[in-house]
Amino acid sequence: MRTATAARLAAAAAVLCTALGMGAVAPASACACGGVVSPGDTARVDQETAVLAWDGRRETILMRLALTAESAHAALIVPTPRPATVTAGSPDTFAELSRLTAPEFVVETEWFADAADGSGAPAAVAPTVLDQVRLGPLEATTLSGGDLTGLRTWLGANGYALRPEVTATLAPYVREGWSFVAMRLTGAQPLDGALDPVRLSFDSDRLVYPMRMSAAARTPQSVHLYVLDRHRVARADDDAAHHYSSVEFAGRVDPADVADPLLRELTAAGQDYLTEMQVHIADPTTVTTDFTFTAAPEDADYRRRFVQTDEVMLFGLPAGYVVLGAAGLAAAVVVIAVVRVARARPGA
Repeated sequence: MRTATAARLAAAAAVLCTALGMGAVAPASACACGGVVSPGDTARVDQETAVLAWDGRRETILMRLALTAESAHAALIVPTPRPATVTAGSPDTFAELSRLTAPEFVVETEWFADAADGSGAPAAVAPTVLDQVRLGPLEATTLSGGDLTGLRTWLGANGYALRPEVTATLAPYVREGWSFVAMRLTGAQPLDGALDPVRLSFDSDRLVYPMRMSAAARTPQSVHLYVLDRHRVARADDDAAHHYSSVEFAGRVDPADVADPLLRELTAAGQDYLTEMQVHIADPTTVTTDFTFTAAPEDADYRRRFVQTDEVMLFGLPAGYVVLGAAGLAAAVVVIAVVRVARARPGA
């Protein structure tokens, strides 16, 4: 999808923009929730990346979001199966992941070049505020309990403006007893660039990546995932067949080769097999489940490999053919010379 139109927010569910205390809200670019919203301005999510790990009891999601917003009040909501602990992450984690998964570049010398190329509700029950922390320009609030009306009321009262179709995507999470992390920018200046990553840690009975709110999106969605597990993983949810997923890297990570504290912590705990995948959702209405994962049939390592072919040319021709031709000519000259010498001998 075009970067100007916004991808799905890292690890989560929804990105919203609103102006506190202001009235009319105009839609802008699309995102997981179905819209980045801003009061008369524009806002967009330019990039989303997330790290996932689950130790059998507790899940860690590290999300990174690059956001451009003319409003200074961007916000996001992340559903989690149980209340989450929110802490600051480090961009160094993603820098190290890029290093670990970097493609292999190979230069090959081609002596024999090819000639051709190719290519409805009772009284509202408000959620309970379990925690609220400041992470640089972000304020993160962990919410639990309540019903949909109570959650919607709390969000509205605290400056989170949701379109009706976005609110509808919250309903399944509320019915299933999920918690939410509501995050918003609190600085005075508009944002243009990447936010520092945010780490969410919560209890879960499986590895899950919240996605159902993406059904409200108005444009295609993309997400870039790094999944740490005991084995290579593949998507196991029912929606997987409707989305394009590509594996960019698969392989074990040696904790001794890791400098980043979070990656060292996760890999040392046994989640040392890294699967990097890109997921593209052409039609967001096909999203009906969260992403879930299962072990792949085998731990088949994979690293992208880019081959640069340097063609050796002589006299405008592939060098291999020139050399062979020259060798053949030289051999012919030798044979002729031997024959002539043999004929020149007396008695020949």
